[in-house]
Amino acid sequence: MSPIKISNAELEVMCILWRERRPLSFLEIRKELETKTTWSKSTIQTLLVRLRDKGVISAQFQHAMMYSPSITEDEYMQGFIDILFDGSAKSYVTSLCRNGKLSDKDIDELKAFLETGGDSE
Repeated sequence: MSPIKISNAELEVMCILWRERRPLSFLEIRKELETKTTWSKSTIQTLLVRLRDKGVISAQFQHAMMYSPSITEDEYMQGFIDILFDGSAKSYVTSLCRNGKLSDKDIDELKAFLETGGDSE
C-alpha cells in the first residue's frame, strides 16, 4: 500500500476520529473543530469529502451522516515513516532522540515496550 497523503487540515479531522474510536456526525466533528479553528461549515465538509475520496474515512447514513476512519493511526504513521524515513522506524526514533523530542520517561517506556516484545501499552 502506498503512503496516504493527508494535509494538516485533514489530519486534524482524522485525529478526532481516531481519538473518539466511534462514528461521529458532522455536527460532532464541527463542534470539536470550532474549539481549535475558525473553519466554516463548508471547509469542514470539504475536508470530509476529500478524506472520503481518498478512502481514509467512510460515511454512512444513520439518522445523520456518520464518519469513521477506514485506516488506523498506526497505518497512517507507517506511511509517514515510509515517506520521511524510507520505512525505517529506527531512523524515526533516532530523529526524535536527536531533536530532544523524547523525554527520559518516553525512553524508559520504549525500552520496557521492547523488552516485553510489544505487549505493554
